[in-house]
Amino acid sequence: MTSSTGFTGRWSKNVSWSAFFNLWASVILGDIRIGAIFLLALMTAPLAVGFFLYHVYLVWAGMTTNENAKWGYWKDDIEDGLVFKANRSEIYGEHGPENESPAPRTFWPAQSDQLLAVTDGEPPKVGYMLSSRSNSVIQPDEPNSPIDSRWIRISSLADVENIYDLGFWGNLQDVLKLL
Repeated sequence: MTSSTGFTGRWSKNVSWSAFFNLWASVILGDIRIGAIFLLALMTAPLAVGFFLYHVYLVWAGMTTNENAKWGYWKDDIEDGLVFKANRSEIYGEHGPENESPAPRTFWPAQSDQLLAVTDGEPPKVGYMLSSRSNSVIQPDEPNSPIDSRWIRISSLADVENIYDLGFWGNLQDVLKLL
């Protein structure tokens, strides 16, 4: 295809990179509106890429942004030696706590037998009570109560089961509704 100027094909086919950037620089400097929009797009592009990469990480980790903060709090408490884990079935029996509502039906695993509790650093003692408003343990008034052996101290976040983590590809399929 021949244009009125005699060039054939794409205009940038035989243009060097330095000439290409000089052309764009003259366009940006020649029209302030184009230059301002270009610079705004250039400055905000890393932000969009950063958010994209952060959300790819969240899909890989199997969590939402709110859960990311929650796991951070758990990690801090675990490092301080305040978190203990027990089997829910051992603590509550077969039926679970009376005030707990059933989980909504989903196709991915939505239940776990783990029960996490935050204490003052001491393991839960026989006669403790679980707080109904948080994951904390209310120790018995008797200071010489024996330690409840069903509870073990968590030493790492790896010891905690994340029931929403299906692995990267499973999480990606779940986010894209491909499952």
